[in-house]
Amino acid sequence: MRWNTGWTAGAQLAPLISAGAALPFLARQLGEERLGILLLVWTIVSLASVLDLGVGRALTQMLAARRDSGQSSDLKYIARTGIGLSGLIGLAIGTLLLITSDWLTSSLPHTTTWTPEASNSLLMVGISLPILLLSNAFRAVLDGLERFELSARIRIPIGILTFLCPLALLPFTNRADLAVAALLTVRFGGALVLGVAVAQVLSKSPPGDCTALGPLRELLHLGGWVSVSNIASIILVYADRFLIASFVSIAAVAHYTTASEVVTRLLLGPVAVAAVWFPALARKQSVKDEGYRDLAEQGVRLITIVILPLLFVLVSISDPFLRLWAGVEIAEAGAPVLQWLALGVFLNALAQIPFATLHAQARADAPALLHLVELPLYLILLLWALPALGLKGAAIAWTARTGFDLLGLLILASRLESRFAGVATMTVRLALEGIGLLGITMALSNFLSPWTGMLIMCPFCIGWLWKRALTPRWQHEISARMRRTFG
Repeated sequence: MRWNTGWTAGAQLAPLISAGAALPFLARQLGEERLGILLLVWTIVSLASVLDLGVGRALTQMLAARRDSGQSSDLKYIARTGIGLSGLIGLAIGTLLLITSDWLTSSLPHTTTWTPEASNSLLMVGISLPILLLSNAFRAVLDGLERFELSARIRIPIGILTFLCPLALLPFTNRADLAVAALLTVRFGGALVLGVAVAQVLSKSPPGDCTALGPLRELLHLGGWVSVSNIASIILVYADRFLIASFVSIAAVAHYTTASEVVTRLLLGPVAVAAVWFPALARKQSVKDEGYRDLAEQGVRLITIVILPLLFVLVSISDPFLRLWAGVEIAEAGAPVLQWLALGVFLNALAQIPFATLHAQARADAPALLHLVELPLYLILLLWALPALGLKGAAIAWTARTGFDLLGLLILASRLESRFAGVATMTVRLALEGIGLLGITMALSNFLSPWTGMLIMCPFCIGWLWKRALTPRWQHEISARMRRTFG
């Protein structure tokens, strides 16, 4: 499981590393407008798991749940149904984009030389959407069959080439549409290789019922609720930025967003853990495996070990880090925001396993309804906190919302799966103690100095992780490796 988590995290990191290396050169050669077009296309590519209306997530759950439950003959038919449905959704959305492309580009200033390039890029995206959604479905099939290493071996080089191929065109042209064409060509290649891998894996499965409508109805039902949850989550994540622009200033959005992007990127690790645990939980739940509770508990513990040390460092040195990375002005306003958001990120990280548990039980409606309840409550809290406390108030409101979300998910998961009740109790304990540790670190760093606060709290953080987060077996493995390494 930990090995699969590493592969999944690597596949998620690859495009970010590629972007980080290529963007400075692309920005200088393309200019702001053309770079904006390329990044807009990349955003659409990244949103494939949202644009598929939840079919990919539902496909993973259904395949994982049937692997060990005596329904393995359904795997091939479910996979084909999900892949076909994803392609049809992509075709519909792509057609809509092509039809409205003239209207979308009509608002652009036609006096600029890059407007035709934007129009061409939009047309290419519309044509590409079916392939992009098929690629997402192929990945969902491999995840459902728990072939994470195979998927990652394909996705890592594709992620690296995503921005390096547009970069390779710069000596010859700075046209945005050609850069977009290079990016989409890479994704096409990745979709083709993923499709071949899926065909090879499914060739070993027995044929299923090619006339049954049950899997299609289940895909649409689960996917619909996943889509509702995704839309609500997007609003919950980004609503604060629009309200800050309205109530404070555009400059304040930059201060807040810079801090937010730094700390929320750390969720990549917990998301990778949850991506691996999700199909495993679905498989064990379907056969009532006795190891279900241990699996869920290990997921929560691993997420704590992955995320808390990074948050501890960020909370400690938020001010000097932002001064070095983004400048004095952003650091002064953004450091308190980063510290408060770090508490929310910790709670959000712990919520990944109960969220995956509910989806593993095919109860995507439960978190979706919870998010719909959260939305108005969060907006009301945000509307009060912003005028009263400024940017720090927005961060506090976001953190309070993540705490409510974690508690709600734990209650729902415990009610719908009795074996999760003990895991929920352990998660609450880790959440309270971890928040206390981060809160004390924040206070000491602000009262004394960043480095002094970190030095004081570092032994407590290490000791807490060892005693409270690591299992006895993990402690034994670490001790044995240290003895072998240091004698």
